[in-house]
Amino acid sequence: MRKKISFSEKDLRQIKKIGLTADDVEKQLAMYRRGSNFLKLNRPCTINDGILSVNKAAESKLIRIFEKEAGKFKLVKFVPASGAASRMFAEWFFALKAGEFTSSTLNKAFLRDLHKFPFYYLIKKNNRASKLIEQKNIRALLDYILNKNGLNWGGLPKALIPFHQYDSAYVRTALEEHFFEAAQYVRSINDICYLHFTIPPEHKEDISKKIKDVKPAYERLCRVKYRVSTSVQLPSTSMPAVDENNLMLRDAEGNLIFRPGGHGALLKNLQNLDADFIFIKNIDNIVPEKLLKKILSYKKMLGGLALQLQQEIFAVLRRLEDEKIGAEQINEIKKYCSQKLNKVFPGNFSGKTLKRQKKIISSLLNRPLRVCAVVKNEGEPGGAPFWVEERDGSKTLQIVESGHVNKNDRKQMAIWSAAKYFNPVDMVCCTKNYKGKKFDLDKYVNEDAYLITAKNEKGRSFKALELPGLWNGGMAYWNTVFVELPIIVFNPVKTVNDLLRPEHLIK
Repeated sequence: MRKKISFSEKDLRQIKKIGLTADDVEKQLAMYRRGSNFLKLNRPCTINDGILSVNKAAESKLIRIFEKEAGKFKLVKFVPASGAASRMFAEWFFALKAGEFTSSTLNKAFLRDLHKFPFYYLIKKNNRASKLIEQKNIRALLDYILNKNGLNWGGLPKALIPFHQYDSAYVRTALEEHFFEAAQYVRSINDICYLHFTIPPEHKEDISKKIKDVKPAYERLCRVKYRVSTSVQLPSTSMPAVDENNLMLRDAEGNLIFRPGGHGALLKNLQNLDADFIFIKNIDNIVPEKLLKKILSYKKMLGGLALQLQQEIFAVLRRLEDEKIGAEQINEIKKYCSQKLNKVFPGNFSGKTLKRQKKIISSLLNRPLRVCAVVKNEGEPGGAPFWVEERDGSKTLQIVESGHVNKNDRKQMAIWSAAKYFNPVDMVCCTKNYKGKKFDLDKYVNEDAYLITAKNEKGRSFKALELPGLWNGGMAYWNTVFVELPIIVFNPVKTVNDLLRPEHLIK
């Protein structure tokens, strides 16, 4: 039996302060020692085999359902917005450090294209920066754009970066675009639009100020009343950083180093939301108004499907409470579960008593529901939809990241490479049961789907542990329906140059 780690009194105070116990940290260290777990892929999801393709007639019907019924419920748009803009500007930071870009071609491209960026006029209106542009002083210009002595965009969260320019003196940040988009379909009774952003704690003041400043203008523009809430990743979801020998790292003052547990930690934030339907979309996957008009119908279609499925599932669960329900009705329900919800029943299911069959079906249906968009994979990174084999031999629909696939297993890699779709993080979630009570979301997590990644910061190499991802292992055992959408719905801004893509340019 492994000897327990001996923590100092100072360590224990630090661990307690972030909401953990010594036992919690021991368990996290044991996960490092075990290493990452791999999922067993059965096959990639395809159309009519895990992925629903909706024709125009069905799409129109679902949109009508959403437009007619949605206002009766509390809808919330949940936007993970903790990401720092520093990654987005990574190439510019490298150039700043070196004094210029890695080639004369890139230097010329930067100076040539600078005026195309949505934030150009904000740079240009500063006299000093304007002179730097004329002088073609790349280093000083990047310093002004990225650091605190200037605009400090490299030190802000991505939510506060100007994404789209509408005229010579009007730009919208990513956060503002989510305000506008949400008002187009996330409307509850009395035209109330609920928005929730998860934000980095160090920028809580900046984001709160921005929300306060822009809210009245968007209420007038969109004719809604916003109810905006924010939350931070709970400190208790932090994970210790370790070295290559799985020993905990310390900073210069001797404190243990803890790191955020990845977006899987946001499951706690999701749990705390009171809503009937929750639309989830990343902060950087947002478009200007001209393109939003083309993709808005798909948002409503996803919402209509979620509404329809929830009503059907609730009706089935209420029927299962009737003791008089017979074998014929059970078979009808089983067929519905297989065809609509991709449920795979054990081979000996029909041999069980009706009472046991009812219990199995009820257990399969009475759980959170998510309707997830998937799009054709055109080379973008991201999780993909798969049929996954569980330890008990059952199969479930899951979004799988590459880190959960055994790279040394040829068969598994062949299945992984055969995936034709991926998840753009565009989904509708239903987190209440048929009696109106919130599910305990922790019960539907695949605890083994954590990740261990190699990191390097300021020349120091270490390992970091991430909780099962919010829409990966964090929702592994939800009822899942994948829906094919066109690639037009996926427009992320991962690097600053993505803002120069046609879909993000207004002109």
